[in-house]
Amino acid sequence: MFGYITPYKEQLSEEDRMVYESYYCGLCRVLGRKFGPLSQLVLAYDPVFLAILTNGLYEHEESRKGGFCIYKGRKVQRTCAPDLSYAADMNLMLSYHNYVDQVHDSAKKTAKRAVKLLARPYRKTAEKYPRQRQALEQYMKALSAYEKAPDDNPDQAANLTGIMLSEVFLEREDEWQETLRRLFFYMGKFIYLADAYADVFDDAASGSYNPYAAFREREDFDEYVRRHLESVMAECARSFEMLPVFRHREILRNILYAGVWTSYSTIRLERMKNGVENVL
Repeated sequence: MFGYITPYKEQLSEEDRMVYESYYCGLCRVLGRKFGPLSQLVLAYDPVFLAILTNGLYEHEESRKGGFCIYKGRKVQRTCAPDLSYAADMNLMLSYHNYVDQVHDSAKKTAKRAVKLLARPYRKTAEKYPRQRQALEQYMKALSAYEKAPDDNPDQAANLTGIMLSEVFLEREDEWQETLRRLFFYMGKFIYLADAYADVFDDAASGSYNPYAAFREREDFDEYVRRHLESVMAECARSFEMLPVFRHREILRNILYAGVWTSYSTIRLERMKNGVENVL
């Protein structure tokens, strides 16, 4: 479900692109160091945004070091910053529950193997974050219950995701917590709804719950979804603009104003290309 909070690299300066990629590689490095090399396979874009945001807000010391990446087969620059540790922990916890959800939805062997491999590091990590763990576990139960008896309001399930992410991504309960919680709440909603848009026709075919299922026959379905997503992301961006973030600000703005739309645009163009019904 995650992976929608990405940059639009074509609009980033060369320096900002290098900074973003160094954070991405830095998070990968921290995941491997803390949880073993297999954990690097669950590296997601969303926690990279979290690390850049928190570093920009609190302006912790950061540095960059070179190293060889076996996955890319070349030398890379990696950011070293304390914010990456928390981002790595949340990356692992979110990934674990994502695979647990996949196991419940299907009998995929890869998901079962992932749950088995991540179970031990998840338990050890979750012990350090009781608030975040509780939010994740309550979310999984609430979402499962709602999907068994849903209504036609696409915001209901999305709100559950927003509430969960507002706790999981919030590391510190300090003077910025209210604004950060609001930002993460709407980001969580956007992620859930963007994922629902991507899967709406597949879910209809399989009989799985999708918050947009009742609207997919509309002639203006894609524009309806676009307007809905825009209203959600506008609230997310508004909260971001209230924060005194100056370091890496343009990278974060690029993600919130341009990058988050990459998947939507790709999916819509692909449907138009393939002549999927109801795509204008």
